[in-house]
Amino acid sequence: MKQIQIQVNNIEITYINTSTITIDKVKAFIQEWNNQNDFIIAKSSGSTGTPKTIKLKKEYLTASALMTGTFFNFEQHQTILLSLSIDTIGGKMIVIRALTHKMHLIVIEPSKNPLIDIIFHLDFISLVPYQLNQILTDTPAKLDIVKTILLGGAPVSFSLKQKIKTLSSAFFESFGMTETMSHIALKDLKNEISHFTTLSGISVSTNYEKQLIIHAKNLGLSALQTTDEVNIISPTSFEWIGRSDFAINSGGIKFHPEIIEKKLEPYIKFPFFIHKEFDLQLGEKIVFCIENKLDENLINKLNAIFIKALNKYEIPKKIYGISVFTYTNSNKINRSISFNSI
Repeated sequence: MKQIQIQVNNIEITYINTSTITIDKVKAFIQEWNNQNDFIIAKSSGSTGTPKTIKLKKEYLTASALMTGTFFNFEQHQTILLSLSIDTIGGKMIVIRALTHKMHLIVIEPSKNPLIDIIFHLDFISLVPYQLNQILTDTPAKLDIVKTILLGGAPVSFSLKQKIKTLSSAFFESFGMTETMSHIALKDLKNEISHFTTLSGISVSTNYEKQLIIHAKNLGLSALQTTDEVNIISPTSFEWIGRSDFAINSGGIKFHPEIIEKKLEPYIKFPFFIHKEFDLQLGEKIVFCIENKLDENLINKLNAIFIKALNKYEIPKKIYGISVFTYTNSNKINRSISFNSI
């Protein structure tokens, strides 16, 4: 195992089996963080369209890092792992948290299983659900060395939540986006709750379409309008329903793909998503896309699952098999590009 240890900004950075490209990217980002500009450049995930380039002010990024540190009780010299691409806001925020709280930053090559070469205790790591699933498949005992795991980038599936309940680490699901400089709300996955709770100083409301509005003056957000449809429980808690830009209007009834997907998750092991397609009579119809080759046997199995798990209006009108989905940098399925590949 190849390790490189250096000191930057009075913090220790350890690179483990890391490529020159990744090392150079991390160094370049730290230089950007230390330069005279009051902002950094980031890109949105691109899960709903073309990724956007965004300027984020360093004072707000620092405020975000401080809020996270307060919530998780970060201390100097604790270990924090960069297991996400530094090109994403999630990866950038790991480095900013390390610099802000003077933590020991461990950098590895972004991979499906980021713990495979780790043999020592970690206080905090941030993963996408795909990575956690891979760790559980390959090296589940490795999770015992991690104190706290933050999951983000994509919704946490029902099956993964069930597995998490049996593990010793603390697990939290995050809600946020590039524009909010990472998460603005968290959900404790060890508790039987379905809602997110905002970090200190952040409140939420909705517009007439039940779309989430985020109020966070310390992050420079007076009233950030999102396309996430939610149920507001209180000014500091909400239940996420789905993306309004993914919503399907079929025969005058509004459907959220995420709600239908949640009902199907316990029964389907392959990656899949619900999408919409033009229909002459209904306006839009619900269709099902699975990352697998279709045959008569699979189609029959899927139709049986639909009847068992869904109400009659939610049942997809068509099934598509796609050999390989297109994914974003944060391992979200890029629904539009994947569907357009049919």
